[in-house]
Amino acid sequence: MNRSKTIEVSSQPKSLKEEIKLTMKLGWPIIVSNLTQILLPIIDGIMVGSIHSNQLAAASLVVNIVTIPVILCMGLPMALSPLVSAALGKSDFDSPAKLLFNGIIVSGLLSLCLALIFYFGRDLIFHLGQDKEIAEIAQGYFVIIGWRLIPLSLFVVFVQFASGLGLTKFVMILSFIKVPINIFLNYILIFGHFGMPALELLGAGYGTFLTQIITFLVFVVVFLRSQVFDKYRNNLKEALQIRISIMRKIVKIGLPTGLLIALESGAFAFSGIMAGWIGAQQQAAHQIGLYISSLTLMVPLGICAAGTIRIGFNFGKKDWEAINSIGRTTLFLAILVSISFSLFLFFGNEFISRLFISELEVVQLAKMVLLMVAVFQISDAIQTTSSGILRGIQDVKVPAYLSLIAFWIIGIPSAYLFSFQLNWGVSGLWMGLVIGLTSNAILLTSRFFTKVKKESKMELASV
Repeated sequence: MNRSKTIEVSSQPKSLKEEIKLTMKLGWPIIVSNLTQILLPIIDGIMVGSIHSNQLAAASLVVNIVTIPVILCMGLPMALSPLVSAALGKSDFDSPAKLLFNGIIVSGLLSLCLALIFYFGRDLIFHLGQDKEIAEIAQGYFVIIGWRLIPLSLFVVFVQFASGLGLTKFVMILSFIKVPINIFLNYILIFGHFGMPALELLGAGYGTFLTQIITFLVFVVVFLRSQVFDKYRNNLKEALQIRISIMRKIVKIGLPTGLLIALESGAFAFSGIMAGWIGAQQQAAHQIGLYISSLTLMVPLGICAAGTIRIGFNFGKKDWEAINSIGRTTLFLAILVSISFSLFLFFGNEFISRLFISELEVVQLAKMVLLMVAVFQISDAIQTTSSGILRGIQDVKVPAYLSLIAFWIIGIPSAYLFSFQLNWGVSGLWMGLVIGLTSNAILLTSRFFTKVKKESKMELASV
């Protein structure tokens, strides 16, 4: 069997309908995988929020502090999917396993270093101007999250490797098993069942940590034994060698990718810390908004990942006409989905708020926050998708600078202005985020189409 057939992106659609169908065929399993991944902290939030809003506020504080390190651990391996798909576009079938092994080394070292920083820097929690009771609850959870980075980042390496091969349904199945495992372990450890003590927020941390370890080990066993990966284990002895050149390539693409995503997520996280300056109830409501915005983002992010893989394959072939077509279709699909989410959040904000918390004052604040989340859905989908399709053509450095401008020079100062100078409270924080997302959407989309147009002209000139 021709190994290039293992990747769906090799097909050449003849119409817009076929283009959309191909992207969604590759993308919907990634969407499900993304949803299962983001559900883990949301499950933590829902389960500890049922105890008291202080537990949810403490979870919020930790999630906001660790956002940038977590995103770096998840962003670095994201170099693998475009590199693997580009290798297949060049009919290079030996490189994927080499990329996988060296990706494990790079990501493992990064996550271990960050885990040690979390452990020795755990007193940072008490120096962020937060409520003392919230900080005390949060400290142990903070340390556990640090150790959780190791199995999480290694699992993402395998996910990106398999996605680059076009095996997105396979990734979906393995990712999906996380949810029931996590719920079961959280139920035991948070509330104290089957003879275990009720650990509350600490229990949520341990439950999700164990879930990450189990699913990573399952992925390793499947890679070593499944027939799906047989053809990529043919030269396994040669692949299991440290190659500095491959590591550099992964870091060159993965580090700016992680930084780009971290700049956005970090802006959201810092806004969560600012929410804590206003009060614990506002912080809890703000965290509900962060949970939901992260959840809705997973759909356009999955569409974008499919676009990244398909564009990466055509980038290996230097087919700029196909790259342009895929980019436009991917953006169109992401916008369509984001409009539906906006409508859902606009009409369902109270129902969603009550899923997390029963305290009336927090519910009212959360309803207002979710209306702001509804407003920025389109901008968020566009800027996320543009970032992904740029990654497909391995353009990551300039987009990182553009995101720095959009979120930290425009967005966060605007959030501070509206929230604290104009006294808009937690709504002001979200207004600043809307401005930052919209700015980034304009900058990154312009960057993609300008670069594609330039490369297309150069290709025609060379012919």
